Amino acid sequence: MFDVLIGLGSNVGDRLGHLRRAVDGLRPVLRHIEVSGVYETAPVGVLTQPPFLNAAVRGEASIGPQRLFFLAKSLEFAAGRRPGPTLGPRQLDLDIIAFGGLVVATARLQIPHRAFAERGFVLAPLADVAADLTLPGANATVRTLAGQVGRAGVGWVLPPESLAAPR
Repeated sequence: MFDVLIGLGSNVGDRLGHLRRAVDGLRPVLRHIEVSGVYETAPVGVLTQPPFLNAAVRGEASIGPQRLFFLAKSLEFAAGRRPGPTLGPRQLDLDIIAFGGLVVATARLQIPHRAFAERGFVLAPLADVAADLTLPGANATVRTLAGQVGRAGVGWVLPPESLAAPR
């Protein structure tokens, strides 16, 4: 089993619903899931788009990084995401931020995620579930990196239980 961190984001359609369905879609392959709070964040790159909802999930993976990547892509596709501009609007975006201590660099997959340490919208939710973790290639814990990057454009919206499936 590997300790896995996944960043979730959505800024098109039912943003919270997309995040909830993503968490539910990850449950079959992740044990002991911890979910962050939900943060509304300003877009990065393409600024003329709606704000995002961002969250993070931590769990123990029962599959390898490539299979998890393909599951993440299938969940994005099921939410309606199709290829589009880099950093553009999307129904669902799932990024594998870390997979244990593994370092993976392929044409389609890079773990740890290449820009996690520079993005408040990734670090704020990660700090909820992995504050004291130092990821491969990072020089500090998630908490310290989050403090260095700051929270400009990042607002807390909902507690972790908001990503539980409605009953």
